[in-house]
Amino acid sequence: MNEFSSNRIRRASSILGPIILGLALTAVVVLALLALPAGRIDAQSIMTAHVVIQLGDDTLWVRPITFTGEISGANVLAQTDLEFEQMGEAVCKIDGIGCPADDCFCPDNLWTQSLWDGSGWAQPWPFPNLQDGDVWAFAYDAGWPPDVASAIPLVAASDGLEWLRPLQSEDDGGYGSGGPSAETLSAVGANGYRAAEWRRANSPSLSAYFLANGAAFADTGVASSSKRAVALAAGDVCWPRRSVDPMSYYHPGTGAYSSTNPFDAGTGAHMWGMLGTATLSQTVPPLAADYLKNLQQGDGAWEWDVGFGTDTNSTALAIQALTAAGDPAASSAIVNALAYLDAAQNDDGGFPYSPVSPFGTDSDTNSTAYVVQALLAAGESPSDARWARLTDGITPTNPISYLLGIQLADGSFEYQKGVPGDRQSSTRQAIPTLLNRPLPLSVTELDRCEVMYFPLILKGSR
Repeated sequence: MNEFSSNRIRRASSILGPIILGLALTAVVVLALLALPAGRIDAQSIMTAHVVIQLGDDTLWVRPITFTGEISGANVLAQTDLEFEQMGEAVCKIDGIGCPADDCFCPDNLWTQSLWDGSGWAQPWPFPNLQDGDVWAFAYDAGWPPDVASAIPLVAASDGLEWLRPLQSEDDGGYGSGGPSAETLSAVGANGYRAAEWRRANSPSLSAYFLANGAAFADTGVASSSKRAVALAAGDVCWPRRSVDPMSYYHPGTGAYSSTNPFDAGTGAHMWGMLGTATLSQTVPPLAADYLKNLQQGDGAWEWDVGFGTDTNSTALAIQALTAAGDPAASSAIVNALAYLDAAQNDDGGFPYSPVSPFGTDSDTNSTAYVVQALLAAGESPSDARWARLTDGITPTNPISYLLGIQLADGSFEYQKGVPGDRQSSTRQAIPTLLNRPLPLSVTELDRCEVMYFPLILKGSR
């Protein structure tokens, strides 16, 4: 109630007495409510929570939900895009995993439910109504609690995706050119969203972007082909028939992946070739892994190309390429690479592009995210003591803490703390990392599909 209305009531009270005062109060409240914009009352009670899904292969998805009034944790799945079956408060099946509702308690129903209490996972009974900011988890075959130490990085990943969502082009469904669109698709797919459903209103979907621009992907080099394979597999998109497979760039005589494109060649392109091959459920030739190991430098790291100098990004990518090819974490190549990364880590918990770069050695989001993915691929936990540091010699931190600390209030991630940069790139890179997803994000045999051979698609097409 505003001051003007209150003064009117006080004047009425002094003149007409207590009875008229009561009527005046009632009238003012009613008029004030009627004067509010449509939806104002409901908006004041809208709450936000997050739903975490841990599938049987330890894949983690997170969904933001909004609700009003009371909603039990067991009933939040209806607020998401996920397919599920339920019997009362018991969850039977999510995304095809579990049991049908008419046989909910069969031996394969291994779903448990948990609530994040701010410092750990709890299993309250009876299931409480969710409050604003709550995180409710469903975990399959993981025992209890979910096999994730904290809900906070998962919520951060979801917030990053929601920041990216409205940046999608309403004209073609992409995010600028093919590279940024592929990286966004990787982030979207890492969280279990299908590209055909990632769209703005009646605009083209992210899947439509890749199908409409298939001709442009015909033969662009091994790294581009492999990044596209990783993205399409993560987002459940078919492989454009005229696109060239990563294995097409493999040379059995040398063991190298290479192309004639000078901007898509060298050690980095070879690493991506290995990852793209593994993504498409094809065997990475052992000679390709040997070729990469022979390029490892004396400090245990790799360089993007000959003469570039070693760096954390190339080293992280090499670790993921080798593990994708079947190299064990105990191999000397990976052990030495991890030692290099250990020495390169900064006191703020993050990683620089290179610890000896003449252009600066401050930590950045992209480098830190790449390294965390490598740690996960090698069976390391970024929260372990090995990767813990003390900021200013006092405050404990680690790579995940660094990433969380560089996220802005709108959900995006800065490249470096307080430094202007490409927030889209940093955000895209951070999302799979915070979801505990190393490369390759998914391993599958993609269906082949015909595409339109011109970069044009009408709005509303899928």
